[in-house]
Amino acid sequence: MTYALDPVKWVHGLGLLQDKQGNPCQLDQTQQEILRSNHRRIIVNCHRQWGKSTISSLLCFHRALFVKRSLCLLVAPSLRQSSEIFRKILDTLHILDSPPELEEDTRLSLKLSNGSRIVSLPGSQRTIRGFSAPDIVVIDEAALAEDELFDALMPMFATNPKGRLILCSTPWGQAGFFFKLWTEAEGWLKIKAIAADNPRITPEYLEAQRNGPNGPLYFAQNFEGEFMPAEGQLISEKMWQRSLDPDIEIIEFGSD
Repeated sequence: MTYALDPVKWVHGLGLLQDKQGNPCQLDQTQQEILRSNHRRIIVNCHRQWGKSTISSLLCFHRALFVKRSLCLLVAPSLRQSSEIFRKILDTLHILDSPPELEEDTRLSLKLSNGSRIVSLPGSQRTIRGFSAPDIVVIDEAALAEDELFDALMPMFATNPKGRLILCSTPWGQAGFFFKLWTEAEGWLKIKAIAADNPRITPEYLEAQRNGPNGPLYFAQNFEGEFMPAEGQLISEKMWQRSLDPDIEIIEFGSD
């Protein structure tokens, strides 16, 4: 019952988060906040190598394990990324001393004996259509996913208004649904995780990246959560928003 109510205690108590040597690790404060939140709409702006795929897999696995007949969808931009997330589900499953009985186990889906399903999908609206009333949908690297994917997702919650949608991504330019939701949407729990606050990353590594060949704009986007203009973009989002200022005086040129 304790593990069902508190996914953080579930992760720590069973040692589900491990390093490459197989030693138990602790979730950081931001990761704990996400796992414990009951908010139906969460958007996470996080740096590279923060642990997006790990958190995504834990969110879905906890729901499927403790709530019968749940439908949990893990979505990523490519089949390779979807497979990697699903592998993390399997890794967690194998850590359990008493793993749940499986009724179905395919390359990208599981069905537990309690009727719950976990399905990992490449991020296309064509692969999403056909599913309905999901309990939780997690989109990993949402900034790289198609806008059509988000449009196809929202009607799925019509018959399950309590269904949860969680977007996790590192920024990628000033366009797309992830950028628009982060900068404009209301009613979402918005969480930002930058590399400087990550205890798993050393200051020496960040300094090397900051001064590396990719330059400060690359560092700002990948490690500080800043949405930088895409290469070749002549007008930034900030400049565009400033141009919409109604207080700017209009200057008339010429006369009749």
